[in-house]
Amino acid sequence: MEKRNKLIYIAAVFLFVALVSAYNFPLNKQTIPSRFVVGENMGFDLDPGKLNFGQIVPGYSASRQIMVDNTFDKPILVNIKSSGELSKYVIVSENNFVLEPSQSKNITFSAFADRSLDYGEYSGQIIITSKRNFFGL
Repeated sequence: MEKRNKLIYIAAVFLFVALVSAYNFPLNKQTIPSRFVVGENMGFDLDPGKLNFGQIVPGYSASRQIMVDNTFDKPILVNIKSSGELSKYVIVSENNFVLEPSQSKNITFSAFADRSLDYGEYSGQIIITSKRNFFGL
C-alpha cells in the first residue's frame, strides 16, 4: 500500500510539473534585429522591420518605440530581453508586465553610447516573449 501511495504522489508531481510547463510555454516570441553605430555625428536609420537607433555620438543616446499588443482573449505576461553586443547599452522603459485582452502598450527602447565606446557598429536582437499570465502574476 505504501508503494502505491508513493507512485500516486510521483505521478501527481509529474502531472503538476507537466501542466505548469505547458502553461508557461510562450504564446508568441518575436525577435527583432537591432543595431546602432557609434560615430562623430548623430544620424537616423529608419529601416522597417528592425529596431535601428542610427548613429550615436559617444556620451549621447537615441530612443525608439515599439507598440506591444495582446491579441489573445486572456491576459498575457510580456518579457523583453536584449542580446548581442548592444545588450549592455539598451534600456527598456518597462518589462515583465501584464497586458489584458486587446490592450496595447508603447515601449521605449533607449541605446546609450558610453563615452568609452569605440566608433563602429553594435548589433544584437530584441526578443519580446508573451506567455499566459500564470497564477495571476
